[in-house]
Amino acid sequence: MFNCDWGDQLVSDKEAGGINMAGNDDTDSKLGFNSLKDGSTNSTAIAAYYDEWAETYNATLKNWDYQAPNDAAGTLCNYLKSGDDILDIGCGTGMFAKAMSQYLDCRIDGIDISAASLEIAAKQGNYNRLQRHDLQASPLPVTDNAFDAVACVGVMTYIEDAAGLLADLCRVVRPGGYILFTQRDDRWVEKSFDSLISSFKERRLWTPLKISKAMPYLPKNDDFSDSIRVIHVLCQVV
Repeated sequence: MFNCDWGDQLVSDKEAGGINMAGNDDTDSKLGFNSLKDGSTNSTAIAAYYDEWAETYNATLKNWDYQAPNDAAGTLCNYLKSGDDILDIGCGTGMFAKAMSQYLDCRIDGIDISAASLEIAAKQGNYNRLQRHDLQASPLPVTDNAFDAVACVGVMTYIEDAAGLLADLCRVVRPGGYILFTQRDDRWVEKSFDSLISSFKERRLWTPLKISKAMPYLPKNDDFSDSIRVIHVLCQVV
């Protein structure tokens, strides 16, 4: 049985595996979120966008041949063992946890800003605990050295301060543990991720283990197709 915390504004239980739902502020607002390709770092807009999409999200991503969660789980499972603790950052409807659970029997916690997405994730039964939290707000509501690994798949497009979030992930992962994240290749260049990864190595926050070539991201989506691909990064926390 998982536990599910939604921050400060809790309302009555809703029947979704004992889930507690909290209301979104201004759920009708789409300010700053014009398309999936453009993305957004406006937290209210992100929450509203994914709350509205949650019910059809899994089916749509399947139609677009979205493989990033499966690829991430396939990589990370080679470095972990059964019983390890994993934090799924920006867990959405639970795609990564579902994929990871097919490889290893791990304890997986999830954090996401979309209450509707978390409700769907909870129904899958792959999470030990779920929290609703704005990933733009640091630090995360997680204790130091709490996890053996963190996965952050399909999230960086929505983070204004990627360096700040990644530094906080280094805090919550135990020394010797792993951080796996993805970033779109266009944003990789725009946000200077080569330099960011190198700077963390110089600061002895992590050791980069793998940086993939740019891979298909949403190959059957007309806006992405071959023009926007995804890079997977695996680092070991020092």
